[in-house]
Amino acid sequence: MKTIDLPGKVQFYLSGIVILVFLSQCNDSPGGGSDTTGLDSLTTENYPKVDGSTSAHPLHVLIACKLLDVEYSWMHSWDETYRIWPSFEEKPEIAQFIVDSIVSHGTHEAFVNLINGMTDLILVAREASADEISLADSVGVELTTKPVALDAFVFIVNIHNPVSSLTEKQIQDIYTGNITRWSEVGGTNTAINPYQRNPNSGSQELMMSLVMKELTMINAPDMILYSMMGPINMITEDRDGLGYTVYFYEQFMAPHDSLKLIAVNDVLPEKTTLRNQQYIYTAGVYAVVREDLDRGSLAYQLYLWLSAYGGQKVVSESGYIPYYY
Repeated sequence: MKTIDLPGKVQFYLSGIVILVFLSQCNDSPGGGSDTTGLDSLTTENYPKVDGSTSAHPLHVLIACKLLDVEYSWMHSWDETYRIWPSFEEKPEIAQFIVDSIVSHGTHEAFVNLINGMTDLILVAREASADEISLADSVGVELTTKPVALDAFVFIVNIHNPVSSLTEKQIQDIYTGNITRWSEVGGTNTAINPYQRNPNSGSQELMMSLVMKELTMINAPDMILYSMMGPINMITEDRDGLGYTVYFYEQFMAPHDSLKLIAVNDVLPEKTTLRNQQYIYTAGVYAVVREDLDRGSLAYQLYLWLSAYGGQKVVSESGYIPYYY
């Protein structure tokens, strides 16, 4: 059992022994990719061009470290998040390649880069949006998508907020403007500050597809935050704020003692409720390639490997919940 020591809530223990025993008996994944896909020929010269959601960056880096045989650890990063970074002690040139080349420009830009042929494979926290599908159609590109991990869309409040659970209807009413005070949902008699994310961001698209559905969100430009750290930073200071993000990012990349997760319909998002998909907003993490990607390419072999035995082990080691096992 491997232990990764991290500060605060980021500390977790990879204890899925039963899962790994089962995996060790499997030659092929449910996704159709075997564990022996020729990835042992990967080098810094032929490594596929990758991109993805901000929250998927640690997984991308871990994959590269594993496949290029470089040691790694979780570290505090320039943007206030914790991320997996390669060690420079034994293979500094490969480590530098990983730092420079394994990038995550954010969900929307990653889709745009994939569609425009600037990257080979992306890992993203949602499927393509209507705008991204329209862009792909306009240039004759078809995307191939499969889930490789489980994450969740979660709501966060300040630790001093007495509210610990909201119903789906209450969340919808807050973000349509029908509920405006915390006292209406069991809290203090103060105004709710319902923060949003910018259009086409991964979080905002999940908010619209999973929560709002056909409902129209309140028009509140002053409540729109333009980075994943936006809700984290804002709600650590705002006791009356409500925001949203994805579980992996909040728990592993941006943990903060001044924040707490809100249960939805009395179910708290945590590994057990996500793995069993009891939490209503459990969501997938997706690997996406272009349909015309050469089936003999290393990029396509990597795409297959992500749902195979080896790939799913790495998914688990990153802190994500493997999708297939």
